[in-house]
Amino acid sequence: MSEDSYSLSRATFEVRLMCDQLRLSDAAGTTTPEQEREYRLRRAALAQRHLAATAITRSDPQEAREDAELTATMLWKHDTLHGGHRGPLPATHPHWKASNLGDYVRQEADVAGLTPQ
Repeated sequence: MSEDSYSLSRATFEVRLMCDQLRLSDAAGTTTPEQEREYRLRRAALAQRHLAATAITRSDPQEAREDAELTATMLWKHDTLHGGHRGPLPATHPHWKASNLGDYVRQEADVAGLTPQ
């Protein structure tokens, strides 16, 4: 297994773990917008990485693209509603359109120290 492949697998495991923890938090009624944003950001960044790695993972490029678009939209909508951006352009900035929300994810992931490809 290459280092890129291992890193992607590790990030996938971590996001799945976050998802499980968020479900428990939701069930207990203790989820905060910050927790939800962290999950959405990591999930969207991971989807961007999976999209970039379709050749390595032999994933369906169309499915990867749809997942990346969906998770980017979910992060952007969350940040629009809660004002949760950390990058230079807020989610409400007119620059962001459905066609470039992957760039929004990269902006936010860069500020958070994540490494989407």
